[in-house]
Amino acid sequence: MLMVSASPWGQSRSMLALRLLRATVAAGHEVEAVFFREDGVYHALSGRQTDRGTVDLSRAYVELAEQGNFPLLLCSASAQRRLPAAAVPDAPWREAGLAEFFTREAQADRCVCL
Repeated sequence: MLMVSASPWGQSRSMLALRLLRATVAAGHEVEAVFFREDGVYHALSGRQTDRGTVDLSRAYVELAEQGNFPLLLCSASAQRRLPAAAVPDAPWREAGLAEFFTREAQADRCVCL
């Protein structure tokens, strides 16, 4: 399980989380879910213009989620405070509460928070 709290803009923790997730999926490990909280929910905003040579983090997470067959969970409280209601995208993104996070975390071998 991976928890991402960092904003997708201007922080190296977002890219570190993506690299860790890519390596985990490439190694064939099962990912329970990726949980985005606080400013991490901004990763769900697709279609944002990025600088040349910069990874579109939203698209990259979606591609990995489809490849690894795991959900991308947005903390419902963080999403409601930070994202317009119409901005929450479709699957594999969806809102989830802390109860679901803790249930999934209990099923996972480990949880990495970035």
